[in-house]
Amino acid sequence: MAVCASNSLRADEPTLGDAPKAPTDVSGLPGRRPRPLSVTGGFNVDTSSREQVRSFYNAVYTSSDGVPIGTTANISSCTPGTNSPAFQEAVLRRINWFRALAGLPAAVTFDASESAKDQQAAVIMSSNGRLQHVGDWSTWTCITSDGTNAAASSNLALGYDGPDAITGYIWDFGAGNYEAGHRRWILYPQTQVMGTGDVPQQNSFDAANATWVFDANHGGPRPATRTPYVAWPPAGYVPYQVVYPQWSFALSNADFGSATVSMKSNGVSVAVTQQTYVGGYPLGGFGENTLVWYPTNLDPTSAGTVFPFNGTDTVYTVTVSSVITSAGMKNFTYTNIVFDPGVPGTDFSPPIISGTNRPSVNANNAYTCTPVPNPNVTGYQWLTSQNTNGNLFDGAEGGLVNFTATTTPGYSVITNVVVASGSFSFYLAMPSSADQILQLNELLLPATNTTVTFKSRLGYATTNQIAKVQASADNGTTWRDLYSQIGSGGSGETSFATHSLSLSNYAGRPVLLRFNYHFSSSGDGNTYPQILTSPPVGWFLDNLAVTNTSQLINLVTNATASTNFTFIPTQATNYNLHARALIFNQFPLDWGSIKQVAAMVGPPVIALAAPIIAGSQVQLNFTVSSGPAATFHLLQADRLSGAWITNASALLTTNVPGSSYRFTTTNGPATRFYRIQTP
Repeated sequence: MAVCASNSLRADEPTLGDAPKAPTDVSGLPGRRPRPLSVTGGFNVDTSSREQVRSFYNAVYTSSDGVPIGTTANISSCTPGTNSPAFQEAVLRRINWFRALAGLPAAVTFDASESAKDQQAAVIMSSNGRLQHVGDWSTWTCITSDGTNAAASSNLALGYDGPDAITGYIWDFGAGNYEAGHRRWILYPQTQVMGTGDVPQQNSFDAANATWVFDANHGGPRPATRTPYVAWPPAGYVPYQVVYPQWSFALSNADFGSATVSMKSNGVSVAVTQQTYVGGYPLGGFGENTLVWYPTNLDPTSAGTVFPFNGTDTVYTVTVSSVITSAGMKNFTYTNIVFDPGVPGTDFSPPIISGTNRPSVNANNAYTCTPVPNPNVTGYQWLTSQNTNGNLFDGAEGGLVNFTATTTPGYSVITNVVVASGSFSFYLAMPSSADQILQLNELLLPATNTTVTFKSRLGYATTNQIAKVQASADNGTTWRDLYSQIGSGGSGETSFATHSLSLSNYAGRPVLLRFNYHFSSSGDGNTYPQILTSPPVGWFLDNLAVTNTSQLINLVTNATASTNFTFIPTQATNYNLHARALIFNQFPLDWGSIKQVAAMVGPPVIALAAPIIAGSQVQLNFTVSSGPAATFHLLQADRLSGAWITNASALLTTNVPGSSYRFTTTNGPATRFYRIQTP
């Protein structure tokens, strides 16, 4: 049987087309509308701090990934429908993330009316399998006046939707995008209001996005920015994942007609090619005046071209010379440090918990953690847990017992055709261009000798289909590859291979584990979508095992505004305490090291009230907490430093069972001191 990639109505690779030209009249464009920004914007970041940028990427950028679109759109019937609010917020969050890293105001909001029009534009582009801002629409399907109007005011993408489209606009690949117009609109300083429309891939129709980029502030006063210029990648630390072949340098009202640019990588010159200069609004029509260039050995026109990164922090020095400004000709020099946000640097300072190692059961036990030195920290999250044996072996013989599958509907993740041993194996296909995930249900607490072993066979898979084993130390917010195998483009492996992975880098931290058959949107877009086991198409897994690890159970999460936490254990056993910081009120950073404590039953806490004189009697009320019921004795002395003796004649009565009691004794002529004692 012949197996081939599906190409019907799919672009050879994701497509951006040309960027929209600036409007000549802004009177009808949307103005500022207040909107809460707790999860979508209001961001700021100091790019001179590696850890701030690392946290900003890991906590905020990745939070936009994998949000379900929840669409009611139907491309075949030209129905624009709507998408889930969470998905729209993910798109907006991605826009404001890029703007914040670039040093721009990052409080853009969406206009609902423009988003509705963009939704129609996205349907038009997907239905026709091509992109157009303005022109003859007579041969196009699904045409509406709102949709075509939106196309003229929006960045357009085919093969991308949602946050991926925003990333694509910053990437700005394509033969016609030498001026980086899409990037310039996303990073236009004056913009305050945008819109978005998105449709996912549906059958033979490609995914599409339309992002409205013009508002009433277009051409208005320029707001303050981190630097006078807007560069991408920006000066300072930049995650390698958002560094692309085309680099750009924008400066309002500057003339780059005679400008030149030079680059060095760790002090070594990099040959660059300058793109044809196209000015900004109002002359060229694409945001601010911008110089664009790329390393000569890279192809900026292809979505398959990735900017090289060797895994270590790399310093790039950029000099832009002979820029004509209102203050005369100027030169600009700045540096970028391209780095891996999955690798903590020397400025990584996770919270360290301090407090008693023997907390009392059913009592308030005070703990604190060291503050995380990040000005965007707004609170802390605490996790308490207990350990149990986490070792497991799963050959799929019992079905999905230890794993949860997040896959495209229409196929079974358990197969009996291609197996390594036994009767069954796990199977991940890719009927749609989306990640297919098998996630371990356990939250692991690895040791230094914890290992993950599995048998793997990657059959027919394109280079856009990648078999990955991933770990997450932040409850699934970000995932780091432990293992990665790119499809061969052909028939792939003919037998199972055994792999063994160490989790030693995660020792002492809560970790999630998953097997991800990943779709890479940076390639040509082709996949093997068939659900076939003969010949084998996709990824087959068998005999999955985790050894020398604990599993965390009985998880309880609490949030505090400060570094203080009160722990009340309910039983005398061992517990784990974990802490991590939250930035911008919602986004968690890395967990700090676990503090392991052994809760114990402590003595009761007794609070004795002031004595009450009632005639010839003294009444001594007291309360008891944080301990079991006990036998009480009344002691008395004529002075605090004197000899304490038991008052055997005192009468004990109960006010409230288990918590409040009273001793009554005879009042004497001499001064007396009293206290309560338990055996």
